[in-house]
Amino acid sequence: MTTPAPGHGGADGFGGPGPGDPHGPGPAVPGGPGGADGFGGASTSQGPSGRSGARARRSGSATPGRWRRLGGLLAGAVLAVAAVAAQSFAFSRDDYSGPLTWTGGPGETVTASRISVRVEGVHAARAIETGASPGTSSSTSSGSSSSGSSSGAKQRATTKGIFLVVDLAATSVRVPQRIAPPALLTESGRRYSATDKVNGDLTITSPFIQWGWWTRRAAVFEVPPAELAGARIVVHPQEGNGALVEPSAPEVEIDLGLDEAAAARLVSTAKDVYTPAGKP
Repeated sequence: MTTPAPGHGGADGFGGPGPGDPHGPGPAVPGGPGGADGFGGASTSQGPSGRSGARARRSGSATPGRWRRLGGLLAGAVLAVAAVAAQSFAFSRDDYSGPLTWTGGPGETVTASRISVRVEGVHAARAIETGASPGTSSSTSSGSSSSGSSSGAKQRATTKGIFLVVDLAATSVRVPQRIAPPALLTESGRRYSATDKVNGDLTITSPFIQWGWWTRRAAVFEVPPAELAGARIVVHPQEGNGALVEPSAPEVEIDLGLDEAAAARLVSTAKDVYTPAGKP
């Protein structure tokens, strides 16, 4: 029988339970080089340093996630602002199908893609000679009176407001064109079409506008005197005219140069009867 060495546990009672004893190892000796038991074994408990390292690792891995979330929020805000800006500058259906407008003032030649137009005079009248066509008997109608009953006699039209007569000169840029009925825009936002009380032969809508020389005719409107200040005339060629169909038709918009004082002066000097005359 072999006697166990002192200091080691055995069954003889000198060192307490042995390593193989079912009651487990003896008390751990602190300060051992390998672990808590002094014999190089792994400690069965985790010290404070292990928990601090885990927290540090978790803290380091969470920082990039916060930056990613912040970057996502900033990107979303930028996209939202860009969407609002794009919506405010987006073209509407009217923008795509509306006319292309060239603007100018009285006496200026304004050239659109197919026509050039110039305002050469502005007049006002309380009545106007309508210019009956030859072979047509004169008759009295609402707002007009006949100066005779013979064939081709002149007619005179009156209005509740005032007749605004705009003398226009126009020429074609490329091929012969016809002018559509002009319109008058006012500061109040109203749009007045040219009156139909005047014979078309005396207006700018009658002749073909040729390339190379100027055609002179009038455009006549019935408007309230209060609407004259700031008025602008809009002239555009008829659709078709043998030209290619344009997605946005050209038009010329010319300021008539009527401020409040000029409009009041125009009304005060309005003719009793005005006879528009076409010039070749």
